[in-house]
Amino acid sequence: MRASMSSRPWLRSTTLLGLVTFTGCLDPHEATGASSATGSGSTSTTLGSTSTTDPSASGAPSTTSTSSGSTTGSSTSSTSTSTTDAPTTSPGLCGDGVLDIEEECDLGPDNADDGACTTSCTLARCGDGLIQEVNDESCDDGLDNSDEGACTGSCSVAVCGDGFTWEGVEECDDGPENQAGLYGGCTPMTCTRGAYCGDGEVQKPYEECDLGEAKNGEDGEACSSLCKIAGKVVFITSKGYDGDLGGLVGADDKCNTLAMEAGLANAGNFMAWLSAANGSPISRMTKYEEPYLLLDGESTVASSWSELTDGAVDSAINVDETGALQPGKRAWTGTAASGAAASPRCKDWTSDIKEDGGLQGSSSYLDAQWSNKAAASCFTSARLICVEQ
Repeated sequence: MRASMSSRPWLRSTTLLGLVTFTGCLDPHEATGASSATGSGSTSTTLGSTSTTDPSASGAPSTTSTSSGSTTGSSTSSTSTSTTDAPTTSPGLCGDGVLDIEEECDLGPDNADDGACTTSCTLARCGDGLIQEVNDESCDDGLDNSDEGACTGSCSVAVCGDGFTWEGVEECDDGPENQAGLYGGCTPMTCTRGAYCGDGEVQKPYEECDLGEAKNGEDGEACSSLCKIAGKVVFITSKGYDGDLGGLVGADDKCNTLAMEAGLANAGNFMAWLSAANGSPISRMTKYEEPYLLLDGESTVASSWSELTDGAVDSAINVDETGALQPGKRAWTGTAASGAAASPRCKDWTSDIKEDGGLQGSSSYLDAQWSNKAAASCFTSARLICVEQ
């Protein structure tokens, strides 16, 4: 006969202790009735959940809760990854084919200093110091590119005809307007200047004078920066005439014809220094308070009208309409150095016979004889003095 538990108290204690120990070893879900349900092919499972409550809070036991994951049916929750083509924000390697934030481009192994994307991952551009055929560059001197240098600002090699003057190599460059023999123009192929104002050579009919760039237009010079006489022109004619000049009108026409043939700027506005019954220089000419100058571009005859008619001149009137010297020549005047009429006058410049006479001046004198030297037969030949109006 077995003894009862009540008669064996040590056995009851041991049994209870074993139950408590066994219960503590069970999974919490099993201890509280873990369950699994299956139906219509759907399965729901909760894994690894642990709850712990801090025993110090309100005297409750400490509990910790952890969830490892959840699966419902055939749906699974997982981490997703997204990739875009935007530049990465972290430094990368130029040439890896990935456009990084500090790069303008990156074609990987196709990066090339003569291509669209350089080996430093910058876009090809004129001025970067690299010659890129993709941009039709024939040169690139970087910061030294200049339209006045060997490599232009558009990265083209400087050549005559490109419209840019290569400093120190070309004198000029008018591009498609370069033309041989053109006054003020530029010679093609060599880009050297043609005849121009300032070259020191008088180019008729474009110039009245030319003292060179250093002197043209300077204070006190007779030639302006435009190669025009800086005042009123006075010249002795290159041709001679007998005393039958056709009167004052005919003499003026002769002055203007020669001025036009010489290409003088104010041709058509000259009068002969000549007197007749119907007029004299002092009565028919405009009295300017500006210089009266010779066509050599250097000589001043008088600084004003009042100086011209004071009885003497500063330079002998010995330069003709072309700028050529005519020393020792006589000129018909019929006029005193004051500009007033004097005699004889070849019957007011309508006679060419020996018996008639006319007063002449000389291109060799500075005193009054420039206008009133001596009388000569109207049959002889003499020049005219022409004054710009």
